Amino acid sequence: MTPGMNPPINGLQTVARDQAAALFQFFQLYYYENSDWAAEDLGEDGLFDACAASIADYINAPDKGAYWIRKDGALAGFVVTEPVTLPDGRVAQELADLFILKRYRRQGLAMASVSALAGKFKGPWMVAVYREDTRAEAFWRQAFARIGLAGVRQYEDPELPQFRLYAINELS
Repeated sequence: MTPGMNPPINGLQTVARDQAAALFQFFQLYYYENSDWAAEDLGEDGLFDACAASIADYINAPDKGAYWIRKDGALAGFVVTEPVTLPDGRVAQELADLFILKRYRRQGLAMASVSALAGKFKGPWMVAVYREDTRAEAFWRQAFARIGLAGVRQYEDPELPQFRLYAINELS
C-alpha cells in the first residue's frame, strides 16, 4: 500500500508485495479450515504444507491475483485467482481460493467479493469446490443464482476427483 493511504473500509484490496508473509499466514488458517477434507497434515515445523514462494506468486505473477477482503477496515479474508485450462483447451481465470474469517461470515463479504471479481473477469472463469465441503458448495450454488452468472456448467476432471468443477461464462 502507498504510504499515507488508508485501506478501503469494505471490499477488495489488492495484496501488496510487502504483504506476502501476511497472506501466507492467512493461508495457514485456510488450510486448517480445510484440513477435514483436504487430507493436509502439519509439518514438523507446525505449519501446513504451503510454499511461501508459491503463495507470494499470487502477488507477484502478472497473470495471478491476490486480494484482501476487508470489513470496517479490518482484514476479514482473502481471495486469489490464477489461470487454468478448461476442458476445451481455453485458458480461464480460476477463483482459486476464497477464505473469510469466522467472525466475518454470513455478512455478505464473500458474495460481494465474488460479484466484484466476476465483473473483472473477461471471458470464461472457473471455480473448484471440494466435494466434502458442503458449506462451500451451498455458497457457490447461491452465488451462481444470486449474482446472475451466465453459463454455469459443472464438469468432472478425472485427475481432480476431490473437486466439483464449475465453468462460468464459457460462451464469452
